[in-house]
Amino acid sequence: MRYLILLLFMLFSPSYGKVVAKIDGETIASEELRQAFNAYWREILHLPIARATSRDLQEFLVEYVRSKIIQKEAKRMGINVLQRELEDYIEKNIGNKRLSSVARDLVLTEVLSQRITDRIARGVEVRDEQITAYYYLNLRDFKLPAQVLLERYLLGDLEKANELYYQLSKGIPLKEEGVRTGQPIWYSIQTLPEVVKRQLHPYDIGMVTKPIQVGESYVIFRVVDKRGSGIMSLEDAKPLVREKLLREKRQEAFKTWFQEVSKRYSLEFYFGQL
Repeated sequence: MRYLILLLFMLFSPSYGKVVAKIDGETIASEELRQAFNAYWREILHLPIARATSRDLQEFLVEYVRSKIIQKEAKRMGINVLQRELEDYIEKNIGNKRLSSVARDLVLTEVLSQRITDRIARGVEVRDEQITAYYYLNLRDFKLPAQVLLERYLLGDLEKANELYYQLSKGIPLKEEGVRTGQPIWYSIQTLPEVVKRQLHPYDIGMVTKPIQVGESYVIFRVVDKRGSGIMSLEDAKPLVREKLLREKRQEAFKTWFQEVSKRYSLEFYFGQL
């Protein structure tokens, strides 16, 4: 009896069953939309739902309808995604295997969109002339800041860190054991922490910082190399430009495709019901 009362309450509740959109007569109810929206906001965006606005919900409704059309078209085209492929995508791009079925369905649309793009943009290519033209028309995008190549030494004891600093600053061969070092990394001088800038300026090769406490450890930086600001060469920029232009062409191909297929559907939105 209790379940019957609950069912009647849900059916006759003012908010239950409100239709917020239709796709060829197929309805999307307010409850369905909000369940999907909550899953997207919390599990994929990793944001507290309290920060969501009515505009966010409206925009999501459009994307939710778009998602349903993409899934319908993928099925019509014979494009599918294996369960293990979806799991791999979730692990690499979402980082949370414990997604709800609703969130998984939203992620599935992302994968299907990529598969559709692979098919419709199969012949898309970027010519060398296009890469060269983009490079010279957008030289400012390839400006490189002044950089410094830093070697890092990490120790857990201040006394040993001070001894290592003395050895490095005097050019004495290292004697300390248990010193953790990594591959030298290029850093933009402009973005270095002030404490590092102050100690390494003017960034001559061999300059060393005093031990800097980081949590319970101490790190020392040593200048290995440096290079001034300038413009990335065309040859170095080519792979980056090719990838960017190819990505843009694929996106444009998918956008054009979706505009065409969506014309086959009768769509209705009821934003006032949100």
